Amino acid sequence: MIKTVRQQIGKAGNQIRQAFLGLVARSSAKTLQLKGLDDEVLQDIKVIQQVGFASWIPEGAQVVIIPLDGKTSRAVVVGSTGAKVMVEVSEGETCIFDQFGNEFRLGANGATLNCDLAVDGNITATGDVADQKSTMQAMRDIYNSHTNGNTPPPSPQM
Repeated sequence: MIKTVRQQIGKAGNQIRQAFLGLVARSSAKTLQLKGLDDEVLQDIKVIQQVGFASWIPEGAQVVIIPLDGKTSRAVVVGSTGAKVMVEVSEGETCIFDQFGNEFRLGANGATLNCDLAVDGNITATGDVADQKSTMQAMRDIYNSHTNGNTPPPSPQM
């Protein structure tokens, strides 16, 4: 009797597909075509990402596939790795990056941005703003104290 029950449970368990790895064959913003085990092709598999974060998973990346209710036809992708561009992070760091080499890294010494920055809005700083030559405050100090011959310093001051 117990042997028969175990066989039935084993038979039922074999019909439920477990999570597995696949490779991205074709990608779009919301669905992927994947190569699964033994070169099986999975079409229009949904990509599940956190709210507020979206990324395009490139072809050739390895993904984690979870068949909802154990069915391949209801599979979703929940994670990816192994794209052409990958970055290394140190202990405690977080990095957001893309396949073009742009990255935004949060680390022990603050945030660094390795790309051009376009801002559609205001920028407010509580500290100095600097480029390769000087800070904005140092430029103001020079401007405020300068004169042209016998003329007084600028008014109003910056």
